[in-house]
Formats: sequence, C-alpha cells, structure tokens
Amino acid sequence: MAEVFARKRGKTWEYSFEAAKVDGQRKRVWKSGFRTKADALLAGMKAMSEYNEAGLHFTPSEISFSDYLDYWVDTYCSVNLKEVTVVDYQKRIRLHIKPELGMYKLKALTPAVLQRFINKKAKDHYSRTTLTVLKGILSGSLSYAVKQEMIRYSPMVNVSLPGPRNEKIKSREDPHVYIPPDRIKEIFGRFPEGTSTHIPMMLAYKGGLRLGEAFGVTWEDVDFKANTIRVNRQVQWSETLHVWYFSNPKYDSFRTIDLDDDCMDLLRREKERQDKARAYYVQHYTINYMDEQRQINAVGEGIPVALICVRENGEFITPRNMQHASGVVHYQMNFMDFDFHSLRHTHASMLAENDVPPKYLQERMGHSNLEVTMRYYLHLTEKMQEKGSDILKRMFKDEKSAPKE
Repeated sequence: MAEVFARKRGKTWEYSFEAAKVDGQRKRVWKSGFRTKADALLAGMKAMSEYNEAGLHFTPSEISFSDYLDYWVDTYCSVNLKEVTVVDYQKRIRLHIKPELGMYKLKALTPAVLQRFINKKAKDHYSRTTLTVLKGILSGSLSYAVKQEMIRYSPMVNVSLPGPRNEKIKSREDPHVYIPPDRIKEIFGRFPEGTSTHIPMMLAYKGGLRLGEAFGVTWEDVDFKANTIRVNRQVQWSETLHVWYFSNPKYDSFRTIDLDDDCMDLLRREKERQDKARAYYVQHYTINYMDEQRQINAVGEGIPVALICVRENGEFITPRNMQHASGVVHYQMNFMDFDFHSLRHTHASMLAENDVPPKYLQERMGHSNLEVTMRYYLHLTEKMQEKGSDILKRMFKDEKSAPKE
C-alpha cells in the first residue's frame, strides 16, 4: 500500500506518495511549502485519500487514466470514428485532460473530481463547444471502461455543464461576426472573380457552405437548369497520411440548396474557363482523382472528380489558401474579426433578417438541430434591430390610441 513521505526542502517541508504508472513509468504526487513535517504529512494523507477515493468494495484496474485514454483511443476511437474526430480527440486529451486528470488511477475518478475539471474549464472561459466536446470525451471513454469491466459505473453520469446563461462564465471564443455590406464589398473587391478563393468565399456568403464543403463541390453537383448545387461531401486534411480526402458533410447534412442568378452566372463563367483551359493544356492539364479511401490525388488512382476549385492548369485549390486570404483581410484591410465561417454566419443572418423560417434556415445550413441554428447564427444585424424597434413602437402606439371602453 502506498505511503505518504515527508522531507525537508530548504526551509519548508514537502509530502509525496506514489501514483499510478504512466507510460510504464512510476509517478509521484508531491507538494512543498509546508511549515512543519506534521503539516506536510497531514496534507499528504488528505491528498492521498482523495486520490485513492477510499471506500470502494471491489478491485478495478490499477491503470492510470492517462494510459487508459490511450487504450480507449486505440481500441475504440480509431475503429469507430472518423480520422478527423480521432485527431481532434487526441489533441484535446493531450492539452486539457491528461495534464489535470491523467495522473489519477482510473478507479479513483469520481463525479466530484470530474465536475471540478469541467467547472474549471468553464471559469477559464473556454467555449461551450469545447466544454461539450471535453464532456463527451470523458463520458464516452468512461462508459467504454464500464463495458470493458474495468470500472463498475461511469462517474460522468451525474456531471453536467454549467448553465449557458451563467453571466460569470463567458466564452473565451469570440463569436463569428456578421459582416456588414460595406465590408463584404471591400473583401470581394480584394478577392475578385478569378482569384483562388473567390468562388469558395462566394459559396459561403451566398450559399452558407462550410469551408470543407465549399472546396469539395464538383461540377456534377451543379444543376444550371434548377439553379441549385448539391452538398454531398467536404474536403478534410489527414494529419497521419498528409493527404486531402473527402468525407461526408458535417452531421451527414446532405442537402440541395438554391443559389441566386449572379452566383450561378459566376459558376457558368468558371465552367467555360476550365473547359477552355483543359483544351489548351491537353495532356498537361491536371486531372484530380478519388481513390478507394476517398483520398484526392493527381496520379490517376481511382475515379476522376471534376472539382470546381482548381487552378488554370487543373490543380486542386485546397482550403489552406484561405489562410493567406484571411491574413490579407486581417492585416491589410484591418478587419481582425474576419474568418471564412463569418461569411456563413453572415448568410444565415441575412436570411433571418428577411424573415426566412427557422426550419428552412436549419436545413439550408445543414445544422443537426434547430437549437444550433437559433443559438449561433441569428445575429442581431442593424436591419433586424430597426425592424424590432419599429414593431415595438407600433405595439404601444396602437395601445395608446385604442378607444377606452
């Protein structure tokens, strides 16, 4: 059984005790700064008691939570989840969960410990999205541990997120902004038709497409007769394979959206340019392919895909081009709040201020539920504010002028 040790460090005392092994290496919990040896031992006993969570009446695994998370990612996540999701989970585990919870034994985790972790992240002003993902990782990993009979119950069952209306806990992430018309004109003036990011930015602004969706549109998705495009895929980057690949749209939100005449005319002109370029370059024109793993390549593996976002010679224009465009908008145009997603937000806000039904907006934007649409995309633009003020004035004006009974 682990013991608490105390030793003098300079003018103060330090306690320490052995923790669960991490990566096969012995770890110790320690803290210094106590005035006397007795104070250090007393604090150490209390800390070890909390660490071990005395009172369990069975013998679960002695594995550390850090090592267990590696096991969960390898045996469950890598098999059942998309690669981009696994990479995101690994990053959040490395940056957030392991530093604060990894040293605990798997059996020692309790609702109190986990709730403190979530509350601390909220007080540190992490976004509700981040809190939700962290809670999901903890819930999913510990539920899996129950199924593997490594623990008897999941301590995450009674852990909850702080209320979204708690004014003391504000997100550290600024919301994607609504871009006013004068700024939109400036941005598209800086990135006009013919530049590499003009069409994907226009698809976000006039169609509400996400970044990966805009760069993943093919000519087969465009219906020039109906003035629509189909959102069938998104483009993503594989950190492990270092290739671009296709995956389903977020939330599997396959959808067909209508576009205005100007946007469709833009696509027609682009199609004509690409057809002429293909005839000019002949065998030197780059043909893009999708292989059996849905990876994009230009070496002839798989089936050809006629992507809309290509250079004059047919080379695929990747989403990374937006990094340069955003830098230009930030530092040359002095609009630091801009990002690609703000074009999508602006599209949703414009539809909302023109009284588009929320359900239509949800389906057009490809949201998993209506709550997401209402929470994140209905920004209060000047037009919406003016409309609300006019309604308010009319309401009470009519009340005042109503005849008395």
